[in-house]
Amino acid sequence: MLQEPFIFLGILIISLVLKYILFRENAGILKPIAMRIFFIGVIFHELAHYVMSLVVGHIPEHIKIKWRDEYFGIRNPHGEVEIKKRKTFLQAFLIALAPLYISTWLIFYLWFVVPVDPRIHVVLKVIAVFIGFSLLITAAPSAGDLKVLTGSFRYNLRHTLYQVFLISLSIGILWIILVIFQLVFVIEFFYYISIAGIYHLLRFSILGINLGINKVFARDYTKPHKVKMKPITRRQYKPKKPHTKW
Repeated sequence: MLQEPFIFLGILIISLVLKYILFRENAGILKPIAMRIFFIGVIFHELAHYVMSLVVGHIPEHIKIKWRDEYFGIRNPHGEVEIKKRKTFLQAFLIALAPLYISTWLIFYLWFVVPVDPRIHVVLKVIAVFIGFSLLITAAPSAGDLKVLTGSFRYNLRHTLYQVFLISLSIGILWIILVIFQLVFVIEFFYYISIAGIYHLLRFSILGINLGINKVFARDYTKPHKVKMKPITRRQYKPKKPHTKW
């Protein structure tokens, strides 16, 4: 788990460098080819945003993937996942960086698992390597992703720092548990699930404590507390007299 942030950072740097090399003005014949490879990566990039939006509890309004710029008509592969509901910093962080960590795992699978599998046809192996390269180009967050992330960070700074504190505390608690009990998860994904579980446990515990404190201080102790008790005796049944019409 400790080496994964460095892997993500490496993929991020390589993605930015490749994007700069392939899309500069003097790229020549590489630029049209890179455009088509980039377009495939854009599809995965926006799908990663869409899936993560659903995971954090936001249903997107729509998803757009376009080959050309809608204003100037030039080739400019891009996409958009629109979410109208206001996001917290943690939600925005997960959605904005979803293409980076989802693409990272897919790249390792497409480049280091599929090519060595003897059951997969050689044509599919070539396609897998090609798709992995397109994912590598589009793994880095776009300018729009960073804008949403910084905007959510500044929107409610106090709540942002609260979420950062809880996440840091959750990671520390998990690390202490792993060290004390000498635990090692076979699947790396379980580490993230554990951090999320500890985070929500801390979050709901704090909310419960806060609710209890507010209830105690909101009560007026100058007035006697009336306890409503139901009568112990059972109500006697009184049959109604029949009403006869003449």
